[in-house]
Amino acid sequence: MNGKIIFLLTCFGFMFVFNTFAFSESLEQMKIQLKAGDYKMVNPIILLPCNATVPENKKVVVFHDKTGKEFPATVRNGEFVFIPEGALPNTEHLYEVRFHDKPTEYTPHVQVLPGDEPDTLKVVIDDKLFTIYHYGKQWKKPFLWPLMSENQVTITRDYPMKPEGTPKFAQDHPHHKSFWSAYGDINGVDLWTEGAETGAQRVENISYGSGDAYGWIVSNNKWYDKDGNYVITENREYRFYATPEKSRIFDAFVSFIAEEKDAEFRDTKEGGIVSARMHPDISSKGIITIANGETGEDKVWGKPTPWCDYSADMNNVGWRGLAIFDHPTNLRYPSSWHVRKYGLFAANCFGYSYFREKEYNKNLPESGNYIIKKNETLSFRYRMCVHSGDVKTALITEHARNFQEPIKVDWVK
Repeated sequence: MNGKIIFLLTCFGFMFVFNTFAFSESLEQMKIQLKAGDYKMVNPIILLPCNATVPENKKVVVFHDKTGKEFPATVRNGEFVFIPEGALPNTEHLYEVRFHDKPTEYTPHVQVLPGDEPDTLKVVIDDKLFTIYHYGKQWKKPFLWPLMSENQVTITRDYPMKPEGTPKFAQDHPHHKSFWSAYGDINGVDLWTEGAETGAQRVENISYGSGDAYGWIVSNNKWYDKDGNYVITENREYRFYATPEKSRIFDAFVSFIAEEKDAEFRDTKEGGIVSARMHPDISSKGIITIANGETGEDKVWGKPTPWCDYSADMNNVGWRGLAIFDHPTNLRYPSSWHVRKYGLFAANCFGYSYFREKEYNKNLPESGNYIIKKNETLSFRYRMCVHSGDVKTALITEHARNFQEPIKVDWVK
């Protein structure tokens, strides 16, 4: 896990411009200065280095001097994380760290708890279910299901976990389980589809925790071929943030470690380091949008872009959708996207020979093969936004900039 922690800190270091000041004394009454860029910031995930600790009987908040509002914070693994409302373009903001006594019946804003069924973990944000992590051996790979949007409306498909909740026209590709990570050709092993000849992912160890700014699940997994032979190690961390219900944000850190031998990710479209299968009410009339404003599978399939959004006006509900943001530190940023009008939505930076079939992708390399040498690691980071409203209303471009561009923030004395 040490290698993974270093990776996480490196990624966050890219995102935030700050000096290396850290401290071991009390956090209380420390100040934080934020300088907004030339765009409207929306619930930015703010992180600072911090080696201080918080007393067990205290909760930590961040006080905004201009509005008088307080925002919850989480201190973990040498990081101080909080989520302010946001900031108007080119403005400066000063925050103060404060401690409050925990009430007797204290509940963190984001709770990660054992689920109602064995080998599940549920994520509850401000007393509302957001998702459940399923990692039992009855499944060929772990996955998140459901993904809840505003008013407890799920935005991913229920099939095959709950067939009766899915219309017949959408009961296909049973390996598309809500939200997952998988790839179709590693050293010739298929770890994407699910059949007698395909491999499987097994969770070797799992840990989790709750917090006020975010809760987390760390899943240490090994991927095997159909005969149980080792293929690759994968460490996955999800962070679920205490953002508003109309705009739930979570991050996925996915690291592949070639512990026993070289691992070659061979060129195929069948894979997604993060993948989703959208709810039929979304896919049946959904709009697929990429960063340059283009829409529709015929224009965006396989096209490299910093982000992709899949959303629609759901029946009797209103507009709901999912945006996935690639990170500039990821391999081959911006990623290509294996995204289909029937509902598949996956970030795939390896399937170049397939994506080149489209005329608009002729400038891509002829092959997307990539080898992770023995004892080396390949790490990815993505951000997801489960949102209400269309791309413009949900401020998807602004969320992308929060994630993909440096934020000027620092401790000040």
